[in-house]
Order: sequence, then C-alpha cells, then structure tokens
Amino acid sequence: HFNLFPHLTILENLTLAPIWVRKVPKREAEETAMYFLEKVKIPEQAQKYPGQLSGGQQQRVAVARALARDPAVLLLDEPFSAVDRATRRRLQVELANLRQGLSIPIILVTHDLDEAASLADRMVLLHRGRGLQTASPAEMLARPASAEVARLLDLRNLFTGEILAHEEGVTRLRWGGQVLEAAPMPSLPTGAAVDWLIGAGGVVLHRRGRPSAGERENPIAGTILALLPMGEEMRVTLDVGDPEGRHLAFALPRHAAQRNALAPGEVCSVSLLRDALHVMPRA
Repeated sequence: HFNLFPHLTILENLTLAPIWVRKVPKREAEETAMYFLEKVKIPEQAQKYPGQLSGGQQQRVAVARALARDPAVLLLDEPFSAVDRATRRRLQVELANLRQGLSIPIILVTHDLDEAASLADRMVLLHRGRGLQTASPAEMLARPASAEVARLLDLRNLFTGEILAHEEGVTRLRWGGQVLEAAPMPSLPTGAAVDWLIGAGGVVLHRRGRPSAGERENPIAGTILALLPMGEEMRVTLDVGDPEGRHLAFALPRHAAQRNALAPGEVCSVSLLRDALHVMPRA
C-alpha cells in the first residue's frame, strides 16, 4: 500500500506533512513538492488524484512524498513489490539515478538480490535475525563469507575440498581426484576441509578445435546434462564427477554454444579461473 490520501491531489499529498506538521509555508512546501515530482518524472500529475494514477506512478508519488518531508534517513521496505516486473525495473533505474543527488543514507529492505546488487553501496545479509555478512554487492557475490551465505544468495557451483598445499602465490586444493589452483589462502592450514565456490563468470569454455594457453588453468572435463536457453544466453549444466554429485553450471552466449556444437550427452572442457575460485573455511 502506498498510503496516499485518496481525497487529496498528488500535490496536496506531498505538502500535507510539511505544512501541517512542520509548519512550512504553503508556497515553499509546494515548490519542494514540485521539485521532487520532477525528480521522479511525474510533475504533470500534480493536480490528479491517486485513483487516476497507475501503480508505478503511485509508487513514484510515495517516494517523492517521503523526500519532500526532508528526512534524515530514507527507508524503503520492499518498495517495488506491488508493481509488475517491467515497471519495477524502470523504477529501480530511476531510484538509482535519484539517489545520486541525495545526501541522506537510504536503507533498502528487499528479497530481490538483483535489486540489492544494482542499487546498494553496501549490502547486509540477514538470516533469522543474524547479520551473516556486510560487504559491497560485488564482494559478497564473489566472495561470500561462508557456504551458508553462498546458499542464501543462491550462488551455484558450491563444492567441498581439502587444502593440499600453499606455494608461492597459490593455494592448491584437492577436489575429488583433481588438484585445483586458487588464490593464496595462507590462513587455512594444510589438510583443512573447506568449501569453495566458482562464479559463473569464472568458468570458461574450451573452444573445440582451437586450443589456447589459457586452457591449462584448472582444466575440467565433463558431460553436458542440460542446456537451457535464457534469451541470448545458454545456461549449461555439466556433470564433472563431483564426489558429492554436485554439478557445475555456467552461461555463455547462444552463438558460442551453437558454434561449439554443445548438446546434452556431449563431453566438453572448461577452465576454472584461479582468481575467481573462492575458498571458505568450513563452519
């Protein structure tokens, strides 16, 4: 619910609190209201009533009304949940642009990971009343603090392994019958059981018939279990012989899948980029 007063115009909705609660002069309150209506791109709706506006327009009014009160902090609690997907994406872009001109902190509560990742400077993952990790969205998605965090973020390609050795500039990891190279993690003792994660962007398909030097970086062979078209991308699920039966998932452009003749049942090879392989201590 946007909690707009249905019997008041949009302009009156925005000026009600400044005039009656904060005792701001009417002209000043109206100028402020129009300023924020312009910021959310609906100044032409000022004299209409909430019932004459779409859901997306009402959401814009609700944001403008909150800002017109000159708050110290702006709290957005699932702000786009009541609008359709297309409108939600447009509002997210508008909010991202709007916040560039605001000097107040904004707290956004959301279950939409894409929304948090695109709008936040800092992200806090809460689960059952506990804050599990605080980091920038890019850091949290690439380097979750634990396997629990990775699962809550619905990150794929989460596996288990064992620290084999630490060498200059690299940590070696035993994964089933294979040895992988990861970025150095000297704090983890040799022999320690660990969880490890490889982001979808860290999986690189080996081109058939055109080998390259980069294919020597953690090469893995597997059998294609599924190919799922996702617009211009193809999502690939690979059986890589994981001891616990987990699969490797990655995406690539549809034309690359076609060019390499990928199909269920076919064998293909990939590299797991060392710097994208994130190792976590087991809880």
